[in-house]
Amino acid sequence: MRRALILLLALLVLSACAAPAEGTGEIPPSREIPADPAPVEPAPETEVPMEEVPSEDHVLLTLEAPLADGRTLTLEAVGKRVDEYSAGVREVRVWNGKELLQTVRAQEAVEHFWGDSDGGTASEYTTCWSPEESMEVLDLNFDGNTDFGLFGWPANNTIPYYYWMWDAEAEQYQYAFVLQGVSADSDKRELKSVFRLSAVEYETDYYRPDETGALDLARTEIDNWEAGGLDGRPASETWVPGPGQRFRPGAPDWSYHDLTLVRRELPVRESHDGGTISNYTEIWELIDGELQQTSREEFFYEDQS
Repeated sequence: MRRALILLLALLVLSACAAPAEGTGEIPPSREIPADPAPVEPAPETEVPMEEVPSEDHVLLTLEAPLADGRTLTLEAVGKRVDEYSAGVREVRVWNGKELLQTVRAQEAVEHFWGDSDGGTASEYTTCWSPEESMEVLDLNFDGNTDFGLFGWPANNTIPYYYWMWDAEAEQYQYAFVLQGVSADSDKRELKSVFRLSAVEYETDYYRPDETGALDLARTEIDNWEAGGLDGRPASETWVPGPGQRFRPGAPDWSYHDLTLVRRELPVRESHDGGTISNYTEIWELIDGELQQTSREEFFYEDQS
């Protein structure tokens, strides 16, 4: 289901794409929402004009990748302008000083994710808005080794990245998964992925490394503006894997409905005699196998004057 959703969004956008732009599936104007509940990533404000990007392979972007053993690798994203509006990465060259350790082909990730869905050979190149956006580095599993991602394709959602993780034993980068809207919190040792399910529903997945460094889903949070949406407050739910359930990042064909609902926060408004209004948040929690209301907290707005 998850892969089908990303594929559908991507195909819709790619079929109609004339220039990098944000999607139009927004919350209806009449519903109050926070300024940025789960942002769709914008095109960079400053970028090299695409007509100035060469149409033959060259180094688009160079980034450093520190490792836990004290070395710092150099990553070179090699690619070209692939059309009037986009650049693409064909490979990432991994250097240890003057030694070329590895050449990572983008086609490996494209074939893994898309398979033969395009009816032919998978593209050798990724698709991104600018060379500056083509690659990012971060520590996905908090092992002290820098991993990297390639901007996958423009989407009507947060941007999908193809990610590779450093295998210290093999001294190589290994393809890992596709995730959207990724950020890493080293203090909490959590990897967060945020994306839009629909115009009124957002999903945030949290992953944590196990004892081997592999990432497992810890919990999923759903914000639903249709079910709540009172004065900029959605109805929020927390879902967690049940006993024996393990979900890896990028795993296909699962949804939060496969998890266990353990908490719900529901905005409530009450009108009183005299015209006064009170706002509350009802807290529901899973107790003895049943979701039960455990508290009701009054919600106060900060004085913006």
